[in-house]
Amino acid sequence: MSLGIFLAVLLAAALHAGWNVLVKGAGDKAVASAAVCAGCGFIGLCLIPFVPVPAPASWPYGIASALTHVGYFTMIGRIYRTADLSVAYPITRGLAPLLTTAIVAAWVGEWPTLAAALGILGLCLGILTLAADGVARGGLDRASLYAALSTAIIIACYTIVDGLGGRASGHPFSYSIYIQITAALFYLPVFCLLQGRAVLNPLWRGWALGLAGGACSFSAYSIAIYAMAIAPIGLIAALRETSVLFAAAFGALLLGERFGPARYAAAVLVACGLAAMKAG
Repeated sequence: MSLGIFLAVLLAAALHAGWNVLVKGAGDKAVASAAVCAGCGFIGLCLIPFVPVPAPASWPYGIASALTHVGYFTMIGRIYRTADLSVAYPITRGLAPLLTTAIVAAWVGEWPTLAAALGILGLCLGILTLAADGVARGGLDRASLYAALSTAIIIACYTIVDGLGGRASGHPFSYSIYIQITAALFYLPVFCLLQGRAVLNPLWRGWALGLAGGACSFSAYSIAIYAMAIAPIGLIAALRETSVLFAAAFGALLLGERFGPARYAAAVLVACGLAAMKAG
């Protein structure tokens, strides 16, 4: 992995944490999550005239990705109603790279080097330490825990699908644009059907949050798809989850959530994991 890709994925991690903070800080989490999804779709529509259509070989991956993103945005809106950002976020993002790396190694044959594997392990341990500290302090009921675990599985699924889809597309950025448009087209009708027509007005009023969060989400995932097209999927999946550290910092600074000694220890584990991954 080049230094440029390494730094770009770290930027994507910060952007991803940023839009999750916006959703957590909103009054209605489900509406905020839907607004971000809509913002991603709108940005994608604006960019379509400037990119080629992805290769047909990538279309099945794109459809599968859009469907899994329906579940993802639904679960995000559900989790943040009751769980702290600094608790739920590490669980969803901490388990996903372990699942992704194992599945990609077995399915695609992309086995990490020893240094990279140790880095991924250290990174995930640091992330799960953050989660354990958050659970110990409260802020996560049983239903939210199950939702977070389900979301981790969804994240692993769409990460693998989009890593392979981006490679098959011939143009990863174009692929990212099309899947984010498709995800919005799939998710928003489902959201409105589940929530009722009354949700349309608050969804429209949340356009500013939707555009801001959508810009962060769109940029973060476009960077990730491009990176997975040219670097090992499992390695990029793990590196993306440094977003947990950004989320913990944002939660402490912006949402008043506590950042104690256990979280500093977790940050050290994450930093060591990053160094090992870069060396690998």
